[in-house]
Amino acid sequence: MITEERRSVLETESKSSYVELCRNTIWPSLRASGGRVICMLTGMIGRPSTHLLQMTSYADLESWQTAQGAWSINRESLLRQESVRLLRPIASRPKDTVPPEDRRSVYGYRKFFISPTDVSEFVTCSEEGIWPRIENMGACVLGMWTPMASVSPSEIVLLTGYDGPAHWEQTRFTQEQRSNSNIDDQLWDREKALRERRVELTRDTWVELMRSTDF
Repeated sequence: MITEERRSVLETESKSSYVELCRNTIWPSLRASGGRVICMLTGMIGRPSTHLLQMTSYADLESWQTAQGAWSINRESLLRQESVRLLRPIASRPKDTVPPEDRRSVYGYRKFFISPTDVSEFVTCSEEGIWPRIENMGACVLGMWTPMASVSPSEIVLLTGYDGPAHWEQTRFTQEQRSNSNIDDQLWDREKALRERRVELTRDTWVELMRSTDF
């Protein structure tokens, strides 16, 4: 399984036309070639709303190459620039099919940079330590990936859905949030240990908030 990360910078006032073109023309063609659109997001906090991110999953490199014909449609009047790279999933997410109840209106797109030798442990810390609590609070992890190309340090991409910016704030790991939330002590303590280890593994990280075009 591979995932295409496509970043598109649109001309001003062209977002509605571009999203409509994708939904009505490009996405059906992608699906016919075996592609599965995981999400389309627009900039919210960290990037302007003219910046779009689309994540599309494919079974293999061959199906991805076949699907590229869907993008050959004339889009030049709508686009300023575009970039594409291939990622591979490294965790239990994304799911094969993302059900409607897993969809959220806002997503945190976070990057981590770690040693290539620490990827497996990093995933364990995330899946077993951090994800259980935030999902218990209503967030939903969409997926975790790393680029197909081998580089050092390794880059990790994490997409997590929230009901809005305030919900994102509520899921932060702080003593204040613990006091305000009905979180099981065992769940909190396990996260604390694994989160501290993940922080040790992380060389750098940043996050931006993006809005789903589904809402």
